[in-house]
Amino acid sequence: FRRVLFRSLDADLANAADSPDVDPYEVIVLGSPVYAGDYLESMVNFVRDNRDKLSERKTAAFITAAADMEVDPGLTGDEDELLHTQQDYADGLAEMAGGQVLAARGFGGRLVPEQLDEPDRKMLSWFYRFLMRDELKGFDLLDLPKAKRWGEELKSVLDG
Repeated sequence: FRRVLFRSLDADLANAADSPDVDPYEVIVLGSPVYAGDYLESMVNFVRDNRDKLSERKTAAFITAAADMEVDPGLTGDEDELLHTQQDYADGLAEMAGGQVLAARGFGGRLVPEQLDEPDRKMLSWFYRFLMRDELKGFDLLDLPKAKRWGEELKSVLDG
């Protein structure tokens, strides 16, 4: 763990891949990007391995995702069932952890094609040509002010 101070919120920050010990904490905030329709494998493993302990605590969750959907885009047929909003993913992460869910939110994301490895770049290029009818382009939809407001709301819930 490393100790962080965000304004008046004193918290410990840990990487799920390092299998941190949740025993000393009453509140656990989970965060993961959504990539190719799923959470980071390290987050899924962490939640699975700590499910019993997490279910006894207050939890909150956030996600980042390259798509900034507030509502399903409304494709026809069975495809609607395959699409999820950022809120769906954030809620899913919180529910996967169990416990008393305090809050969950999604904050947009970034896509930097130059940072992708070759297989991912090829897959996303195909996806964009097929579904978006466009060439793969980078974008930044990460909403940091929204994330900051959510942190302040979460702190007020914890203080109240």
